[in-house]
Amino acid sequence: MLRRDFLKGMISAPFAMSSWATAVQAATTNDKVLVLVFMRGGWDGLNIVVPHADDTYHTLRPNIAIRPPSSGNVASALDLDGFFGLHPSLAALHRMYGEGRVALMPAVHYAGASRSHFHGQDVIEAGSTTTQESGWLARYLIQEGGNPLPRVLSLTDQVPLSLLGLPTPASAFSDLGSLDLASSASDRAMLADVLTRGYGWDAPVDNPYSPSLYGMGRRLLDELGSLHGMSQQPEQNGAVYPLSAFGRQLKQAAGLIRNRIGLNVITLNLGGWDTHSSQGGGEPDGRMAKGLIDFSESVSAFFTDLGSDASRVMLLTSSEFGRTAAENGSKGTDHGSATVWMAIGPGVRGGIHLGGAWPGLTSTQLLDGRSLAHTMDFRSVYSHVLSRHLGATGVTNIFPGYSGTPVDIVA
Repeated sequence: MLRRDFLKGMISAPFAMSSWATAVQAATTNDKVLVLVFMRGGWDGLNIVVPHADDTYHTLRPNIAIRPPSSGNVASALDLDGFFGLHPSLAALHRMYGEGRVALMPAVHYAGASRSHFHGQDVIEAGSTTTQESGWLARYLIQEGGNPLPRVLSLTDQVPLSLLGLPTPASAFSDLGSLDLASSASDRAMLADVLTRGYGWDAPVDNPYSPSLYGMGRRLLDELGSLHGMSQQPEQNGAVYPLSAFGRQLKQAAGLIRNRIGLNVITLNLGGWDTHSSQGGGEPDGRMAKGLIDFSESVSAFFTDLGSDASRVMLLTSSEFGRTAAENGSKGTDHGSATVWMAIGPGVRGGIHLGGAWPGLTSTQLLDGRSLAHTMDFRSVYSHVLSRHLGATGVTNIFPGYSGTPVDIVA
């Protein structure tokens, strides 16, 4: 979101923008935080949580399959349970898995899915297979009552669909470090003077929104400065983030979690997963491997940075779909169906969560003969996270038309 758009949005919604501090005081006392990372592009679950003991997997992917752990190669899978393993670029995540802090769901999706990025993202973010005018997180925040704005922030270029439908739009900033509206002390003083004079006169008595509007104007610089200040905090506990946009955003998320009272939801995006060609296998210089290294090392640094605050936090990944079971002629994979979702944090029930038997990869087991079938509905994941991690009640109202059984990934 551009700075000018943020200012315009603040001024156009005075009814919801009394001071941030006042709003925070009215926020929920629940101190748990959900960090939702959308893997945009449809990441290839079969090369992330690798069914290395399924011979069909290797047959379908002669060039990009991840080698079994027994091969002893640096590009071999990191074993999990003798059947599944992690992509070798997820070494940091593998260590967290060994500590019981990673729940892996290898086959998440929904019935009747299309293979369109746009439709798939709409369904996953709306939390419904039928048309909705709001996102699942917005419905959750509204149902909880009170002012939702202090409870949520999106570290993205624009507000994601999952947060659409709030009475006043949630804020979205791809980089909190860009919120410094003036670079020097003299410029900040001049801007403060402009705002003071602009909001210094008596509010019109016939405008019921005037008190909120003028109060917001006087505190605007302090509120922006607070968010900017959180982004500048140094890492703690020896955490080292990758020098990437995702690493920077998770570092900023850690600062928000430590310092912003009442925050319950942070959303992020991580793209680059539409690997139709040159996907690569287990080698660290592969196209997909580079993205996985960034993800794994950023997440590990994030939880290290949080220290004792990590006990309040769950990071959940989602994606619009997985990839085809067989590689294509360009040594990549095409749009598929089920894919892996992950829940990460000290409070998860670590391990493999299938929600049933492994669906298999033979031609008769694959969906439409091409894609991994799902064994777990994505709304089961969402509803469980809302109820068990964030403490929400009445979650069935948040997912219209769905009455499936929640999974069990929160300890």
